[in-house]
Amino acid sequence: MWLRRKKGLEVYVMSRESAVEYCRGKHREPAVIISISDPSREYDEAPFCTRENRVADILPLCFSDAEEPGKDVYGLDVEEEDLMQDEDARKVARFVLDNRDKRIIVHCDAGISRSAGVGAAIVNYFTGDARSFFESGQYEPNMWCYSKVMTALVEA
Repeated sequence: MWLRRKKGLEVYVMSRESAVEYCRGKHREPAVIISISDPSREYDEAPFCTRENRVADILPLCFSDAEEPGKDVYGLDVEEEDLMQDEDARKVARFVLDNRDKRIIVHCDAGISRSAGVGAAIVNYFTGDARSFFESGQYEPNMWCYSKVMTALVEA
């Protein structure tokens, strides 16, 4: 999990398991979740909103974990249309801009590539500094996602 606080911005990047666990807790600060799923996987649990967990909204997205057409991280064949699309990135930009006063949680399956790419773009857009995502060794930001979200935020 990673937290970036600057100018009131809080962005957490985590795995699906951690996001579900977060939703089971009680929190004082309101949060929103960008929930990234993979079209090739089935999930037992998903993040959820309750009064206790203070999760105000969830943006569900579904796209493969790959940076280009070819093979995804699971070794499955993917085409460009299986990757994050411009419309997905625009949804992220609108969601973030509408909820920048809340804690922003971004999760994918492992919390390493897709969510890190999206989280890095959000942090870079608001603070100009996402080095922690690229230099920590904890993440491998998906550059396709990063680029799509950065472009959408700049154009919003």
